[in-house]
Amino acid sequence: MSWFGGLKAKVLVNEALAKHTTLKSGPGAGLWIEPFDKEDLRALIKRCRSLKKNYFILGSGSKVLFKKKKVPLVIHLGSDNFKRCALEGTDIIASAGVSLNRLLAVAYENGLGGLEFLNGIPASVGGALALNAGVGWPVRLDIGTFVYEVEVMDRLGRVRTLSQKELKFKYRWSNLKSRVILGARFRLFKKRKKNIRIKMDKFWDYRKTTQDLGYPSAGCVFKNYNGQSSGRLIDLCGLKGSRIGDAQISAKHGNFIINLANADSKDIVSLIKLAQRKVRAKFGITLEPEIQII
Repeated sequence: MSWFGGLKAKVLVNEALAKHTTLKSGPGAGLWIEPFDKEDLRALIKRCRSLKKNYFILGSGSKVLFKKKKVPLVIHLGSDNFKRCALEGTDIIASAGVSLNRLLAVAYENGLGGLEFLNGIPASVGGALALNAGVGWPVRLDIGTFVYEVEVMDRLGRVRTLSQKELKFKYRWSNLKSRVILGARFRLFKKRKKNIRIKMDKFWDYRKTTQDLGYPSAGCVFKNYNGQSSGRLIDLCGLKGSRIGDAQISAKHGNFIINLANADSKDIVSLIKLAQRKVRAKFGITLEPEIQII
């Protein structure tokens, strides 16, 4: 019997990770495992610990670049048990696997405002919380502002709920990355559906105007530096449109690297290093990746 035998889970062998990332690039996963529910996730994590097996938790794959030739084990919270949304007054309780589009739809349907700025971000709740997803236009808005509590599982399989006081959110950072995020309670406010829709459309229109959405990408590659737009710094270095293989720094947005067809991870990494090198040479600034490079 295999080491993962007896678990209620979907298991795939040598699964192509390019199918599961928004960049549409990456190697294969030796094992791709989707636990049925929290109990099976707990059993899986405890088994990984006892057997000293490393694993990577993957959400919607919107902020990750796999550069390894092969990833031994990927755990994905893709079953319906990790995609639940419930309403309690003006709170929405959403599981980690719920897409932000679904979260926004539930908020809109029930006349709850606050999260409209997330419209168009192709992330799951878990990934968005880990990175504290948000926007910098017209003012900085982050998902962490609206989080009341988060349910997590640690590397020993223990589940607990972190209160608002225990949570820490900063620009594209949270104190949740060392844990497996199971779900969160969002505290929102009543708002007219018409006004929610207007604001959601405003953010979507801005993304369509300023970002290159016609090709696979991981969104913004770098964090902004002390309020300075990384995209503008890259543009000022004359790097827009630079291409290595099928990977290209977008001609529309300097902080996007797009996959023109079959971009290899190493070519994407080469463009990341090129942008860092040129910006450092010209401005003395070291750009910090916003995406997770595995």
